[in-house]
Amino acid sequence: MRERKDGLVINIASWAGKYTLAMAGGAYNGSKHAVVALTESLNMEECVNGIRACALCPAEVATPILDRRPVPPSPEERARMLQADDIGSTIRWLAEQPPHVCVNEIIISPTWNRMYVGGADLKPR
Repeated sequence: MRERKDGLVINIASWAGKYTLAMAGGAYNGSKHAVVALTESLNMEECVNGIRACALCPAEVATPILDRRPVPPSPEERARMLQADDIGSTIRWLAEQPPHVCVNEIIISPTWNRMYVGGADLKPR
């Protein structure tokens, strides 16, 4: 990337990288905050080399990992969540930006956001 004076890094962080979630736990929150900080540091250090980075911070995405939760979300709740295609479209949009554009961070959530409406399974135990 340095040799070409061009490059894009897209780091997938999380909603928890911007907003600490009690239900997520300290290790998850800390690691996702670190991804956001790493992305910002990369932009500070490598912008002079034409390298840019974005921290993509999605809220809940309806993927199979949700089945591992103690109380998996219902099909109705999953239908209201971000979908994998939503994240894919966002990544594609980022990749299509011209080299002089750096989108530092994107925080993306569904309109009906369980982080705001208080899904029972999201409360700390």
